[in-house]
Amino acid sequence: MTTGFQLLADYRSDIGRIERAFSDIEKVNINVLAASIWVMDEQLLNTQLNGLIQLPDITYLEVLDDSGQQWRIGEHQQKLTSVIQKKFELHYRSSTDEMRVGSLIIQADLNAIYERLWDRAILILLSNAVKTFLVAGFILLFVWLNITRHLLQLSQYCQEIDLDEDFEPIQFKNYTKKDEFDQVATAINQMQTQLRHSFTAIKQSKASLQDALADRERLLEVERSYKEELAHQVKERTEELEQSLLILKKAQQVIVEQEKMAALGGLVSGVAHEINTPIGICLTAASTQIIRLDELIELINSQSPSLEQINMLLDEYQESCNLIVNNVTRASELIKKFKTVAAEQKQEEDQDFNLKSTIEEISGAVAVMHTPKEAIVKIDVQPDLRITTNHSLFNQVLTNVISNSFAHAFSNEQNNQLLIHAKMDEGHIRICVQDNGDGIPQDIAEHMFEPFFTTTRGKGGTGLGLSAAYNAATLLKGTISYENSKVLGGAKFIIRLPVGFLAESKDKPS
Repeated sequence: MTTGFQLLADYRSDIGRIERAFSDIEKVNINVLAASIWVMDEQLLNTQLNGLIQLPDITYLEVLDDSGQQWRIGEHQQKLTSVIQKKFELHYRSSTDEMRVGSLIIQADLNAIYERLWDRAILILLSNAVKTFLVAGFILLFVWLNITRHLLQLSQYCQEIDLDEDFEPIQFKNYTKKDEFDQVATAINQMQTQLRHSFTAIKQSKASLQDALADRERLLEVERSYKEELAHQVKERTEELEQSLLILKKAQQVIVEQEKMAALGGLVSGVAHEINTPIGICLTAASTQIIRLDELIELINSQSPSLEQINMLLDEYQESCNLIVNNVTRASELIKKFKTVAAEQKQEEDQDFNLKSTIEEISGAVAVMHTPKEAIVKIDVQPDLRITTNHSLFNQVLTNVISNSFAHAFSNEQNNQLLIHAKMDEGHIRICVQDNGDGIPQDIAEHMFEPFFTTTRGKGGTGLGLSAAYNAATLLKGTISYENSKVLGGAKFIIRLPVGFLAESKDKPS
């Protein structure tokens, strides 16, 4: 740092000397050069330039008069980073007037200054290095004599400590001062004494620990024998439990079969009860027809049959036929619905279809089936959404759910509303069907997916609609659930089915 400050001072001194030279030229030579140009004395002008070029650090001079004539001396430097350049205007002063006659350009080379500074820096550094070497050598000698050799002796002593050998305290040779080294030596001796006491205690503890380990091995051997005995008992007990579990599984299978038979009996009983009524009506109507037919034959064979009596018997016969047809149709529909509840159905191939169009067709067909009831059906489905699934089972699920709303939630009033919303949900289609009816009480909602459970049996209800929808959703490996609607206030059925998705092209007609 001192060398840097010294070199900076020398640099500033050299720059100041050049500035003073420029100032002297301005004061002394500017007017003479202007007069030489004025009188066109080239010899005097060259003489003056040769004299100025001899000044220290001045490397280039150039005089340019107003006519364009130049006088140069020295080597001109194009790069101004290594030179100091200054320009002076030359004015000739007469007794009455002052006129500009030209200009003077002076360049001073900084390379010479840099070279001198470099030489000075090398000289200073060499001298400082010699001084530093001498001072450092003296300091190292002093440190060796007073510190390092004592530290070396302490280090060697600590490395040679052996707790199994006799104790020998550390002592410095030819050293009688009571300073820090004496305190360190005393502390090392005290520490070694404490270590020897601790080492003796550790040896005793080690012997005690070995005895304890021997006792532990004996205890482990006893524990192993106990574990082997316990494992044998557990194995025997496990075999007994496996036998008991096998017996329980057989009993469970028997109970399941009994439950299946009971469920089948209930199912058959329900079917028999539902079909018995229309068949009984058909039987009664057929018996009545036979009686009316006999009366008609007797009337025709009588002496005076009247047209009014014949028409009356024929009207009664027609009513019986209509009654038979209606009840046979009802029985046929009951059998068809019962077939949809069966666990095994024919597996059709999956079809690709437009979801919104299919929902519109299903809702329109169900609305026609429940005329004169009317409802405003809002369908919120992406228009170009296509899905791939079993079309028959899908129609069965949606038809029965929408029919349930028309049959139980809607009245003959005009404010009936049905909202159907569908969206994609991680490889599934989620369809929400909700109405603005009164909703379904909790005690009824718990049983409404069971076969033959209905609240309108006296009004023609069979209890097979939602059950068929539930079975169809199960066959599609989906789910159907119920919750109260928060939008319209009525019932809300949520259908979730695994399907394939395909978005239609916007250029393709839907």
